[in-house]
Amino acid sequence: MTIKHLVFDMGGVLIEIDWHGKISKLLGQDIPFDEIHALWGRSPAVNEFEHGRIGFDEFTTAFIAEQQLTMTPAVFQKEFMDIIVGDFPGICQLLAELKPNFTLSLLSNTNSAHWDVIVQQNTFLKYIDNPFTSLQFGIMKPAPEIYQRLVKELTCQPNEILFFDDGKLNVEAARQEGLHAEQVFGPDDIRRVLKNYQLLA
Repeated sequence: MTIKHLVFDMGGVLIEIDWHGKISKLLGQDIPFDEIHALWGRSPAVNEFEHGRIGFDEFTTAFIAEQQLTMTPAVFQKEFMDIIVGDFPGICQLLAELKPNFTLSLLSNTNSAHWDVIVQQNTFLKYIDNPFTSLQFGIMKPAPEIYQRLVKELTCQPNEILFFDDGKLNVEAARQEGLHAEQVFGPDDIRRVLKNYQLLA
């Protein structure tokens, strides 16, 4: 086994997000973590937004109507933007440590509102060789096509990739396409997995 490419999801892996708390608050119910991922992926409004086909305001209106929410668009957008907390402590140091030995890539479902903030902050991004997103590919995880596109872009074999994601469905889908994939939550988990794969001392 030769791992040449380390590929990371963004939220919950490289950056800390209040995903469960904020989305549960927006929906008005406490939903288990993996179920929120599934609900989010099924939403037509989310799919349009994270494929880059609609903007933030249009998404806000559509999602509020779709989920029959009672909050105003302004309140919704404030809560939605507050999902992003910031880089996990130590993540930039870990990426800097890994960069000499691996190609580092991102593979994230995201949206224009959150992505603009990430680009402006430019913290972990400076260590990423390939910042692939659903906006760029026009495909969202866990669709098989996004992993096939990743392999094509990296011009490698699927088993040369180790993929990290906090979503169970995304990890399982990546494995179906022949990638090594592990569910992780931040830099400590990433280090643990890398040591298990004997890729980090």
